Amino acid sequence: MRIDTNRFGTLQINADELFLFPQGLIGMETLRQWALLPDPESASVAWLQSASRGDRAIPLVSPRAFFPEYRVHISRRELGSLHLRSGSEIYVMTTVSGREGKVTTNLRAPILLNLDHRLGCQVIADNDLPIQQTLQIASAAKQPAETTAAEIKAALSPLRRAA
Repeated sequence: MRIDTNRFGTLQINADELFLFPQGLIGMETLRQWALLPDPESASVAWLQSASRGDRAIPLVSPRAFFPEYRVHISRRELGSLHLRSGSEIYVMTTVSGREGKVTTNLRAPILLNLDHRLGCQVIADNDLPIQQTLQIASAAKQPAETTAAEIKAALSPLRRAA
């Protein structure tokens, strides 16, 4: 599949590498297929790139990389679209916004990814978490070509779901 993007140029991605968001994302409910890509400048950041809209890309971070005590409370009903089984791993990511010098992440509306089934959803947490929490993101010393999808997967924070 070929995706022409504003941020990453033209990408060639296999359809089975895309994540399906059955309900879309908050504010982008009609965009359902997304690619997870490494950021060429920061190993702390990954991007969700829309497969159907080249002008839609969302920066993400693993909140536990910045806030080790981060815990999100989500109802079982909201997790239904991820088709989780006992022992399934899901990855919790949060969106990033701002500009250089003032970057924040939304801890209240995380994005959950089931890597096994390539499914994702964005939820509103039941607990009282900030919508804008300041982040300190340093540029990576790596060259862009050195950051791989496997490194993103390794950097994501796993959350094991109990049966």
